[in-house]
Amino acid sequence: MAGRYEDLRAAVLGGVDEGSRHGWAVLARCGMAAWIKAVVRIPVALPAVRHGSSAPVAVAGELVEVLARMAWTAAGGCRSG
Repeated sequence: MAGRYEDLRAAVLGGVDEGSRHGWAVLARCGMAAWIKAVVRIPVALPAVRHGSSAPVAVAGELVEVLARMAWTAAGGCRSG
């Protein structure tokens, strides 16, 4: 758990995708307790394989973020239960 938090912290402070892949929105909007519950559901990112251009990786990352936000909204956001 501490490692996941440090990954989030480094991403936010370093500007790397602003922490969206590490649950930043959950922590910022709902607090630490909600983040702890949610972070176990966030898959650990595997290192990206580069094949010449990073454009497909960037597009895939944006698509994942949009789909995750849609799922989060559909699930009721910060409501506990």
